[in-house]
Amino acid sequence: MPFIGNQPALSYTSFAKQDFSTSATTSYTLDNPVANANELALFINFVRQEPTTAYSASGTTLTLTEATSSSDDMYCVYLGKAVQTVNPPSGSVTNATLNLTYDTKTTASGDGSDTTFTINSGRAVDDVLVFVNGICLVPTDDYTISGTTLTFSTAPTNGAEISIRYLPK
Repeated sequence: MPFIGNQPALSYTSFAKQDFSTSATTSYTLDNPVANANELALFINFVRQEPTTAYSASGTTLTLTEATSSSDDMYCVYLGKAVQTVNPPSGSVTNATLNLTYDTKTTASGDGSDTTFTINSGRAVDDVLVFVNGICLVPTDDYTISGTTLTFSTAPTNGAEISIRYLPK
């Protein structure tokens, strides 16, 4: 059957499980980092605990709302694992990196009541990024495009820099 998107993987993965040695404490260390308590299924004496009510989790820290005893059986099943987030260095993302085509840069003039501007392409609103003073606007909410006319919902202030970039087709 045809589908849209990436080809499904031909392998399966299992959820990781971690057993804890319990003591009279509320703080435990996780083997794998998580973003929050909802990424864990925690069981104490084979009873599932409610995330964010019975425990919290962030990174490799698991904190219970009540201390366990040394005779308790406690384990967790990782439902998700935090994946490293990497922010690119400042200035490293350019139009060429994003494969954007630069169209026009203009300065708003007049009394700030101009809401329409002519652009060089009749592309759809979802194929165009519009920036005012370096801030990317929200298509349809902040602006619309019809043919070669760009219409702002609120007129840019006098002297505002307007730049338009096209997304790759």
